[in-house]
Amino acid sequence: MKASSPLEVEHYQEQAIEYFLNLPIWPEFDIHNKQIDGLIPSCRVNSWEEFDQVVKHYCENDLDGNYVFRGQKHYQWQLEPTLDRLVKGAVKADLAAKHLSNFRFSTRGRLNDKSILDKDSELWALGQHHGLATPLLDWSLSPYVALFFAFEGEDDATWFDDNGDCNNYSRTIFILNKVFIQDLGFDDLEPDGTSLKIVEPSIDDHGRLVNQAGLFSLAPYGETLESSLYTHLTDSGVDVDDVEKVSKYICRIHIPNKPDTRFSCLKKLRKMNIHHASLFPDLIGSSGYCNDLIRDVINSSMNKSESVQVEKTAEEIIKETHASSPWAMHKLPKDVTGLLLQALIVDGSLKAKTNPNNLSKVVDELIDFINEKAGVDWYKKDSMLARLRNIVRRSLRRQQFPDDFIDVATEALISKSAAMSADVESMASKGIK
Repeated sequence: MKASSPLEVEHYQEQAIEYFLNLPIWPEFDIHNKQIDGLIPSCRVNSWEEFDQVVKHYCENDLDGNYVFRGQKHYQWQLEPTLDRLVKGAVKADLAAKHLSNFRFSTRGRLNDKSILDKDSELWALGQHHGLATPLLDWSLSPYVALFFAFEGEDDATWFDDNGDCNNYSRTIFILNKVFIQDLGFDDLEPDGTSLKIVEPSIDDHGRLVNQAGLFSLAPYGETLESSLYTHLTDSGVDVDDVEKVSKYICRIHIPNKPDTRFSCLKKLRKMNIHHASLFPDLIGSSGYCNDLIRDVINSSMNKSESVQVEKTAEEIIKETHASSPWAMHKLPKDVTGLLLQALIVDGSLKAKTNPNNLSKVVDELIDFINEKAGVDWYKKDSMLARLRNIVRRSLRRQQFPDDFIDVATEALISKSAAMSADVESMASKGIK
């Protein structure tokens, strides 16, 4: 797979920010970008706390559970079952039948309740909760359970750019009108992959369905849930070109995604008894719950450490005014900017072609990254050196640095920075202040 260039990454980030900010605020809906939204009306809230307004709207007078909810971690993820993802498209009936037959055969001697084998829906549901790729999509009658599944995982490493910024700006909650699908008249029949259905298994071997208020949707084989739903909406006389009307049957809410707000959201949900141990009543749930608790302890300790460090840094800055050495903070101080600027002038002609103020921005960006994110001994790590090269190249391009000299100037700047950082660490290890 070809790696994305820095310019491509930057362009993607701009698109992602633009997409999120151009979504209407709840309760207004729009299909702003069909590549992302598909056929699903979408909107955003300003914070996870504002999701309470959404919950109130859908649940306050909904005693019969007309709506179901599904949380997803990345704003671009579609309503795509795991089996569809595996085959890279809507799964066909013959492949689904073969897959289920293989699973039914492989469960021999592993099931206490063999009645599960008599119904495809029960067997699919069993597989779904044990890692089998299936055509089912998980939903919950509880919007807060959906919120938990949207926010419970940390941001994936592939969602970060070379500057360490996450480009997944929102996590999403899908809302589906369950009763409309049930009223189509197919819910009382054994799913055969020919029609859109809600699947509510009667067997729950580990208690997960009950604890998660869970059920499933099953789209016809060869179709997606949204395309099948649109067909039924059209047949029912619903104007599918009216976004507000369609939003009463299916919609998506985008919630800002930030690490600090993610932790506060999960803390609130834990107080509501929504956490791994309650949703997964087995050892996997216990492990996940304990992992969450220890993360809270670690984050709390880090926050305290950071507050102490702020005070210490302020004191060091005062001392640095009277210190004879520029290395008092054991970091690259800002007064080395001039030295690093000289490293960028790798050819005499560049003095007339570049603006020192613009190049200072390149150097400052590099110093800030080294001091805040690169870590100790960064200059010994090939992965970090490669990352810094990308940052510098991209920054130089922003400042209209001549293309012919970008690579050699980048290497010169990184080499000079590495030498300075090595000197800082050497002095620090010797106790020189």
